[in-house]
Amino acid sequence: MSTFFHKCLWRILLLTPLICSVARGDEFQVGLEAFNSEDYQTALAVWMPLAESGDFSAMYNVGLIYDEGLGVSVDKSKALEWYLPAAKEGDVAAQFNVATIYDFGDGVPEDNEKAIYWYTAAAQQADEQAQYNLAMMYATGEGVDADYEEAIRWYQLSADQGLAAAQHNLAHIYDVGTYVPEDNQAAMSWYLKAADQGDRDSQYAIALMYDEGDGFIEDAPVAIEWYTRAAEGGHLNARFNLAIMYDVGEGVAEDNAAAIKWYTAAAQQGHANSQLNLGIMYENGEGVPADPEQAMKWYRMAADQGLSDAQYAVAIMFDEGVGLPEDNVAAIAWYTRAAEQGNAQAQNNLGAMYDAGEGIAPNDKEAIRWYAMAADQGNAIAQNNLGAMYYAGEGTRKNKTEAYKWFYIAGELGNDDARDNRQLAAENMRKSQVKKATRLAQQWLKEFENAASEY
Repeated sequence: MSTFFHKCLWRILLLTPLICSVARGDEFQVGLEAFNSEDYQTALAVWMPLAESGDFSAMYNVGLIYDEGLGVSVDKSKALEWYLPAAKEGDVAAQFNVATIYDFGDGVPEDNEKAIYWYTAAAQQADEQAQYNLAMMYATGEGVDADYEEAIRWYQLSADQGLAAAQHNLAHIYDVGTYVPEDNQAAMSWYLKAADQGDRDSQYAIALMYDEGDGFIEDAPVAIEWYTRAAEGGHLNARFNLAIMYDVGEGVAEDNAAAIKWYTAAAQQGHANSQLNLGIMYENGEGVPADPEQAMKWYRMAADQGLSDAQYAVAIMFDEGVGLPEDNVAAIAWYTRAAEQGNAQAQNNLGAMYDAGEGIAPNDKEAIRWYAMAADQGNAIAQNNLGAMYYAGEGTRKNKTEAYKWFYIAGELGNDDARDNRQLAAENMRKSQVKKATRLAQQWLKEFENAASEY
């Protein structure tokens, strides 16, 4: 099972005055009041003289204004100029901000080695976000040789301080056995800590562990509870998985209306498989009245993202005129897009269009090419069609042995027409031809079965 790592965190920037005198403190306070009132230009005008005279708190806050572009244009170079003295003096927030500027190279040349230096300085002062980002850099080998023990050490320190992102990543490491022996109990413990803080990825990961029985007894109702928490927080994959469970009635009574709700939520976020499934439900009238127009809308969204099953669905609707006028030219275009991605059903149907000359000029060679692609993937209809082409010598030389082979294969895979065709073909073949074709078919089926068992 695999979830994904959180990315680096940015510091939640804070203003922390270090007042050196009453007069200086009064001036700083004036700047602070202006800042809190979002009068950033006044704050900058008040703090700049203090910063120029060596006040580290003022330096930090001037850096912050340029860093965030508060009342001025964002200028990371100037921000860095003002952060550095405070960072060198040991201000942990300044150290973190210097590190992030070097880390992301926003407005200054990216320098991962300097980022590592300053993250380390802040991390050694127990800054949990610096510890987290430092762990990320050790894990990915940015600015330093990849060192997974160091990564785990810093994740652990950050996680112990309660940073949810670090807890999630540490859980993920134990979950998948990355760099350490897989430990589902430890993974669950850290996921729970992060999930209790509202971390949606961790809530989703817990749901997956119960859904798949990953280190625990499979428990679909508990998985539903965690999927729901993550889904209500907007987690895309949790919404999709929750919809699936309501759709098929896994761990909960089948509820098409609930499935529609969660498919729609995920589909609106751009989830292609949710868009496809939503299209199917609208086409078939599951949980909603049948609505071909809505079905086509969702199919098209998924198809435009490149999902071959959705492209095939769009093609079928044009081919059969489902809810719209039949359009074989459009069907050909969509079958082709899906077929070129390896969709076996689309390859077979595209072959049939070339075979019959529907929406395009008849072309036996193209027909046999697409039938063959689908047949090689185990599509029994295409195998039967391919056998018929060989038997009749359409698009290829007549070859009864090859025809019988494909009829035999398709029949074994459950195609009744192919069984009939195999019997008819055998009546016009020598026994030696039938024997050879049978051997070739059985060899193909064995190889196909072996290949399938590897997945």
